Formats: sequence, structure tokens, C-alpha cells
Amino acid sequence: MSSKRRIRRKSCAGKVRHDDAATARKALFLTVQGDRVHQPMNVYRCKFCKGYHIGHRGGKG
Repeated sequence: MSSKRRIRRKSCAGKVRHDDAATARKALFLTVQGDRVHQPMNVYRCKFCKGYHIGHRGGKG
């Protein structure tokens, strides 16, 4: 069984943490504007680090 620490590391590994949703939305806008996105993306609050990340929209709710 995985520890919570291992799950958190995996969940946040390689992702940029933004302190608030507005900053994350601005980063997403700049990413989309730079034409580096080929799939729909969104801003979401991370339940592990309590920050905000940018990610692809998945089928999970």
C-alpha cells in the first residue's frame, strides 16, 4: 500500500505550483498564447500541496 507522501510526490512531481488561481490562469493564458497546448487544459486546486496547477482535462471528476 502506498504512503500518502509517495502519492503526494507523484501527484505534484514535475508540476509548477501556483499560490493562487489567478496566477495559474495567467500562466495558462501565456501557455495557450504561445501555441504550446494541443489539448484543452484547466486550472485546478491540488489537494496535496493546497496550491494550484495547470493540467489537461481528464475524464475523472
